[in-house]
Amino acid sequence: MSDRVLIIESDADARDELVRILEDDSFEVVSANTCDQSLEHLSVDTFDLIITELPQCKSMSGSSSPSSDAGTAAIRWVEQLRALAPRVPIILITREGAEPVAGEALMRGAATYIPLHLASEGLVETVEQVLKVSRSASQATDIDQCVSRIKLELVLPSHEQLVPAVIARLEHELEQLHLFDEMTWTQIAMALDEAILNAMIHGNLEVESALREVDDGKAYQEKIARHRETSPYAERRTYVTLTATRSQAVFVIRDQGPGYDVSALPDPTDPANLESIGGRGLLLISAFMDEIHHNEIGNELTMIKRKRSGVVAT
Repeated sequence: MSDRVLIIESDADARDELVRILEDDSFEVVSANTCDQSLEHLSVDTFDLIITELPQCKSMSGSSSPSSDAGTAAIRWVEQLRALAPRVPIILITREGAEPVAGEALMRGAATYIPLHLASEGLVETVEQVLKVSRSASQATDIDQCVSRIKLELVLPSHEQLVPAVIARLEHELEQLHLFDEMTWTQIAMALDEAILNAMIHGNLEVESALREVDDGKAYQEKIARHRETSPYAERRTYVTLTATRSQAVFVIRDQGPGYDVSALPDPTDPANLESIGGRGLLLISAFMDEIHHNEIGNELTMIKRKRSGVVAT
């Protein structure tokens, strides 16, 4: 059965293009051009994923007039979607100028974003990434309620198909501590996915992000395949360590690559980085984690997520 996606986009040309991209990849797509119309769909139907622009929506609180504050309206819109469909991940469609609002919307419950002008190259990949980590977030089962501290270390070859299973295993461990609700875990999983893939592909295999935008990503994939079979890249491993108590989880991702100049990392709060697929990872990690730290040579990332007071994990 195909995954069902709800697209919420007021611009007819953009909406038609988003629908075409996903239908060409065999997704089942329902589209809406207003907030009210999308709410009607959500009230009577179920979806695996929501893709939404950041609109100045009407009727978000019973009013027939659009809000005078587009940023507040957009954030309230994401919160309303989360309340109505708490288990359904949300992808934001961003336009130039929406960067500050999009960053806040990520904090309020969206899983990730993609700039509209990059949809033709990156939408399917982004949708598949979110669905992948969302499924892993629903696979763990309740275990021992008496566990007070856990530690796990995984040593991984540079094969990205292992990452969903790694994320599922980490969630399986954390379920014992009941630290996070489903929405929070989906965000953590997105950050882990970005960090582990970065360690494998850019750290160990030394494949640069810029290649993703060359020849529809063909050069990027070819270099990954070539380095995966070539020494010294092939022998390198990614170390994923989880240490958690009932108050916080600490994830350490370390690769065996040469590292990089940490001071040269792009500022994840800079709106310009929102417009680059290659620069998205650090922004998502910074948005979804409470603390992040790099080691001096740039081949180890520590991410800390604390349990929010009053949150009961399901």
